[in-house]
Amino acid sequence: MKPYEIALVGVAALVILFLLYSFLTAKGANKKVTIANPDGSSVDVQVEVADTPLMHMKGLMGRKSLGETEGMLFVFQNEGIYPFWMLNTTIPLDAIYADKTGTIVEVIAMEPCGFNITDCKVYRPINIAKYVLEVNMGFSKTHDLSIGKSRIVLDSTSN
Repeated sequence: MKPYEIALVGVAALVILFLLYSFLTAKGANKKVTIANPDGSSVDVQVEVADTPLMHMKGLMGRKSLGETEGMLFVFQNEGIYPFWMLNTTIPLDAIYADKTGTIVEVIAMEPCGFNITDCKVYRPINIAKYVLEVNMGFSKTHDLSIGKSRIVLDSTSN
């Protein structure tokens, strides 16, 4: 190898290491959201906000557990169809899809697939959403969420 080729390989390796480090250490802001039901009941959820493409990719990868009222809130720039998969995820989750007003439009129960990329199911919603709240599987039933009626309310004062 010529000296400039060795230098290019070194620079490429540093860039890859930087990107990997950025991915592994990425963490969103913590906020509180409230899920309000039509019967007047509600539940507060402490969430980590995933509002960048890097955080969208990372999601809850590598996490071993979530508290009963903890989760991750994916915030997308526009409403759309946002499929998810559970690669390198060990926690069974409910994906609660909400439109731009916060109204819950769909709930999908998602099973983890670990590192098995060849057999990792992609969960595709049928409704457009701007927000997706990932919480422990069964959360939606436990808290009687009602599609089209329950709402995710963002608390803009928490940090």
